[in-house]
Amino acid sequence: MEVRDVDDPNEIKKFMMIQERVWGSEITPHHIIVAIKEVGGVVKGAYIGDNLVGFVYGFIGRYMGRYCIYSHQLAVLPEYQNLGIGRILKEEQRKWAIENGYDLIIWTFDPARSKNAWLNINKLGTIAKVYLPNHYGEMDDDLNRGVPSDRFMTEWHIKSRWIRNRPRYRDISEIKDVEYILKVYRKNDTVYPSINSAAEGRYMAVEIPPDFDSLGKNTREAKIQWKLSLRKALTDLFRKGYTAIHFVKSGENYAYILKKRFDPNDSGTW
Repeated sequence: MEVRDVDDPNEIKKFMMIQERVWGSEITPHHIIVAIKEVGGVVKGAYIGDNLVGFVYGFIGRYMGRYCIYSHQLAVLPEYQNLGIGRILKEEQRKWAIENGYDLIIWTFDPARSKNAWLNINKLGTIAKVYLPNHYGEMDDDLNRGVPSDRFMTEWHIKSRWIRNRPRYRDISEIKDVEYILKVYRKNDTVYPSINSAAEGRYMAVEIPPDFDSLGKNTREAKIQWKLSLRKALTDLFRKGYTAIHFVKSGENYAYILKKRFDPNDSGTW
């Protein structure tokens, strides 16, 4: 597999096919991505031989007073997912950003989806401290139809000490002094959220379901409950000064770990 810059508009047209395979609809037209490339954005493709199997693109932005790259879409064909291609595309984007003078890349992702959280927070080392309720409004693609389009704004501090030296945890038992504000519980063969708004500690844990698209017999009802419970728990924590800095697994349990007064360049706050 090789990652290449994509300059040919006819190659960029193939991004639309990948979007359709991954999301089903809500497709970004290729001419928008061509325009992003033309004004200095980053557009890269993952190739196996001459076959395009994934892409990432982003454009120049300004966030909280800092110039950055906004990485709008990352997609890999379903048959090539879970092979590390998404991570490689992101790392190539990070390399490009550093070479072009940037120290921050941002993007949004759905906090209810464990696969995204595992890549972004656990593998890449992004953090999140901003919650965007119903960020895109009503969406009609296969993954988002019928539920609020809540998102994390995730920050990738690509030159920070956090990226180089952060502690790596796979299991929540490795972290001490954790309090749960949101946990998974199962009722009538359905996975529901259980919230404890009074919880507060050095580290806070917010559990999410292993598979947001497979919550049991009442999946649609449970999806909406999960979205609203995550919105409540995470906005409350962010308001109190917590930042999501880890995403860990423990058997069938998946959880964000949040810490107060976190600074990616001060290991004393980790």
